[in-house]
Amino acid sequence: MSIQLRLPVTTLVIGALSAAFFFWLAAVSVATGKHPAATLGTTLCFVALGLMALPMVADYFFARHLLSDDAIDFGRRFGGRGTMRWADVRLVRFSPTMKWFVLEDQAGTRARVSTNLGGLPEFARLVLAHVPPEAIDKKTHKLLVDASVGRRPRVWL
Repeated sequence: MSIQLRLPVTTLVIGALSAAFFFWLAAVSVATGKHPAATLGTTLCFVALGLMALPMVADYFFARHLLSDDAIDFGRRFGGRGTMRWADVRLVRFSPTMKWFVLEDQAGTRARVSTNLGGLPEFARLVLAHVPPEAIDKKTHKLLVDASVGRRPRVWL
């Protein structure tokens, strides 16, 4: 059994459109340099906002994970892959700020699993079935139980 977790296409669309919009604004700001509102500061602000949207695009392409009964083969935001056996997981916690589950093994390797990924219920069921119970804190356990039946953690509080 192998299950792929991946972000929805809307993540790519929102990230790409946001980056393009802010880079376009930066270009307009440079092109209208004689206008009093078109300062170096506004141009740099638009460039920074465009750059802030690029991690969404990178996540869409690289943060894909493959699940099996034995392990999770995970991708990282800016490339690179890793594998973590369920039996080696020593900590599972939920990051309420970033809205992802963090798995850590004995070697200190971390895998991050976003709550936006398709296939989250399968991930939750595999974690609950194969990760040692003492590795999962109580709040995270409740979120995993909810996710295993299709109730995703709340994104907005």
